[in-house]
Amino acid sequence: MPALDLLSREERNLYNPAFAGLLIARAVQGHEQEHRSGCHVLLAVLAPVMALTAPLRTALPKSISATTVNWIERESAARVHLQQAAPLLGPLVKEGLLLGLRADVLVLEEQHFLRSTQRVPKRISGDTPEVAQIQRASFFLGRWLPKAGDLHTIFTLLGVRP
Repeated sequence: MPALDLLSREERNLYNPAFAGLLIARAVQGHEQEHRSGCHVLLAVLAPVMALTAPLRTALPKSISATTVNWIERESAARVHLQQAAPLLGPLVKEGLLLGLRADVLVLEEQHFLRSTQRVPKRISGDTPEVAQIQRASFFLGRWLPKAGDLHTIFTLLGVRP
């Protein structure tokens, strides 16, 4: 993660564990809404990493009916962006996960599945349009990514390892 003193105020606000925890909760809420089940921890961590990566976020499809395979073919740079972002954002998102669990915003169930406690308002808002857009992207990814198949398939398609 970049040194905080080198980041703008907006970037410092985005790259903090509390916001990462919120993004995980948004992904879990999206997953629960679409799939009526808990969200696997690895998927819940992947979604915020993708949502925080601007080139990925802006290239996401508009509909969850879009296939991941077609999206990857169309957005060939997506894998490269994710491979660069994951090592930098992964530790931040993991801190957000721990914070969300400690604050009882998220609950870890058997078999590594997360559920939202619904303490996070469903309405997505933010100080800036970018904050709201990142939250919407994380919610969308929680709904969309599982449509590609199991976790192994999803991570393979995206070119990253859990």
